[in-house]
Amino acid sequence: MSIRETHGEKSPSGLWGFVTDGYRPISDQLRLMLSNLDGVEKLTYIIWRATDPGKGFVTPADVGDSFMQAGGSADAMTVEVRLPGPDGESHLYTVGRPEPADGTTTLIPISQDRAVRVFSNEVFTADEAAVIFYTYYLTDAVSQPYVLRELDLSNELSEER
Repeated sequence: MSIRETHGEKSPSGLWGFVTDGYRPISDQLRLMLSNLDGVEKLTYIIWRATDPGKGFVTPADVGDSFMQAGGSADAMTVEVRLPGPDGESHLYTVGRPEPADGTTTLIPISQDRAVRVFSNEVFTADEAAVIFYTYYLTDAVSQPYVLRELDLSNELSEER
């Protein structure tokens, strides 16, 4: 294995660092981090392409205009991605499966007191989300068959738990 520092991360435990293959393949590392989400204390995980991997450490200021994040628990999480849009501006999207939402929603915890409501086709397990994260890690994009629903940042996106 070679340690490559191409992406930063904030782990479910709140530690900032690089996604590396120093202990296991990247795909397994991403799956492990997402599996650590417990919906109680460990609620979020985020990765992004490192803007300055040579500096050797990561801080909150290093998160760029594009990132992927998950919130919730290993059994039920939401995946969001921020990507540049056709207008050149960054947009935040919730990732979903291509099947139409059946109208039901699920409340996914993202902090001790806040949660987001997502449609049934936007709830993933850690194993499912790991595939989406690994594709983002490799390509900086969300691949087919997944669909993106743009979030309106002018509205409050979370609610009290």
